Amino acid sequence: MVSHSSFDPFWGPPTCKSNFCEEDYAMTRYIGEFINTLTNLVYVIYAIHGIRSLRQKKNASAFRAIPYWGLMAVGICSAAFHGSLKYHTQMMDDLSMQLTTTPVLHRVLTVNSSQRTSTAVAILLSVLLVSFATFHVITDELILHSASFVVSVTIIGIRTMQLINLRTEPGAAARRQIWGLVKFGAVIFNVGYVVWLLDGWACEFLKSARATIGLPWAFLLELHGWWHICTGIGAYIFIAVVDHLASGEDHRDIDRSFAWPAPWASRSIFAGKDIGVDEKRK
Repeated sequence: MVSHSSFDPFWGPPTCKSNFCEEDYAMTRYIGEFINTLTNLVYVIYAIHGIRSLRQKKNASAFRAIPYWGLMAVGICSAAFHGSLKYHTQMMDDLSMQLTTTPVLHRVLTVNSSQRTSTAVAILLSVLLVSFATFHVITDELILHSASFVVSVTIIGIRTMQLINLRTEPGAAARRQIWGLVKFGAVIFNVGYVVWLLDGWACEFLKSARATIGLPWAFLLELHGWWHICTGIGAYIFIAVVDHLASGEDHRDIDRSFAWPAPWASRSIFAGKDIGVDEKRK
């Protein structure tokens, strides 16, 4: 939703086709949507943590970091979009989601595959990614773009569940910890989707409430920013879990190898009430 502002936009009038409930250029003439831009730091911070964690591991392939670089690209491209409100940066934001899911999709599809098979799948996914991206930019359609993203996420979710059952022992504390991570990641991702919907449906109410509350507490009602925070956490957890399972690493101290709030989630109600008992027996 485009809003009027007293600032003269540094980037010129908005040309994007998607605009959200946050008032445009309300804080500064250099940033179109201040909170929606700032909250993209979540993606970048988690990406940096993931990359640094991999570099501390022995014999960790550089290819394992590709999903984290994709997550960083989401944060950068989304910040560029919300900061400038231009059509070309909107396309960057849309396509960055595919840049994140495609490497993860490749990882879950090629576990224990030969180098030849892994290369063939990589080429196929790359061709599909370029085809979808080209079609999306030329036609500006959202159905195929959204459908391909949903299909990718669904396949990743199914394969992640299969990998948990294949790579962990039934009844083991490690299995429940990983399930706790996955369940929490799914829940927080869906919470983000709900607040994304509310940002559009209840925009007039939110604008009125923000005007009544005033700054800085009004920032808490910028719901699209919460979408960034929730999906950033959820995406990081799934990337980290898939990387851990696909690499076949030791499950001991898995909760300590992930960034917050993953350690909490691995021992929370999402992991089951008996997790603490199992840990005490070790």
